[in-house]
Amino acid sequence: MNIRIVVIVILFTFINTTLAFSQRPHRSVLKGYRPAINLLYEDDEEPEEDSIRGLGFGINLGAYFGNAKTANFYNGTCPVEGYLNEASQVRCYTIEERLDPSVFIQDGAYINNFYGSQSYFLPYDAYPTNMRYNPAMSIGLQLKYNFNRYAALILNVNAAKLVAAGQFTMQFVGTPAQFNGQSDVRLFSIAGGEQRMNINLGYRQGWMMGNFSNFYIQIGGSTLFTKYTKNTVFVAEKTYDLITSAPVIGQTAATAQAQAGIGFGGYASTGVEFWVGRYSFDISFGLAREKVKIFSYENNVMNKWLMATFAI
Repeated sequence: MNIRIVVIVILFTFINTTLAFSQRPHRSVLKGYRPAINLLYEDDEEPEEDSIRGLGFGINLGAYFGNAKTANFYNGTCPVEGYLNEASQVRCYTIEERLDPSVFIQDGAYINNFYGSQSYFLPYDAYPTNMRYNPAMSIGLQLKYNFNRYAALILNVNAAKLVAAGQFTMQFVGTPAQFNGQSDVRLFSIAGGEQRMNINLGYRQGWMMGNFSNFYIQIGGSTLFTKYTKNTVFVAEKTYDLITSAPVIGQTAATAQAQAGIGFGGYASTGVEFWVGRYSFDISFGLAREKVKIFSYENNVMNKWLMATFAI
């Protein structure tokens, strides 16, 4: 009886071992064998870890919104003192100084003749206090180094032309309206212009939204170059520069030849990035706290932008 039990146990063990061995892959197959589940995960990770890595280039196109605080540089009150170019006697004039008929005699005579007035002056509240920049188109280039799909170093270089606009008042004496007992007060346009170039260097960290999109936050340092181009008033259908040289009979007035002022700061932006292979498209909103320098004038302000970037 005991012998039978021993034989049955030996046969059961042999059969079980044989079946188990027959289900294992052959050694030659095991050399290249990888479980199907691992292959699935590796295929999913491959585009993230391998193809989306390295240096890429992009084109930026968007809208730039300059802070209104620096737009008031152009409101005609002249925040810059002294000569900007002593050799050519170029300086900044207020509106009242620039249109003073006792200094700029020819311009004063032309304005009085145009409006049929005997004289004119600027009321105490003539100057605008709410000058604002018009939204400006911004265009530039992007250099990006991706560590993977989510992390990257970003270098952006963007340029924009800004125009600040407002209105001021002048009161005329001796016109028909003034003779009728009414104050002949009229509105005129004042404008300023500048060129800006931003260089931003920062780090981007993203988080997966879907198979082809990321949400990201980006922070870094900012360098802002600002160059004055104009500050003018428009009266009697004629333009007058507020930064110019004193009038000299027989000579053409000189205007300011400005160099770009350099200011530094920091920026932060957030956006959504879409991927098609190595190609990407993203839309972002950004804020930069940076110094605007125009001649000797300086102001730390917050500027904003909306940007679309196409990258390869």
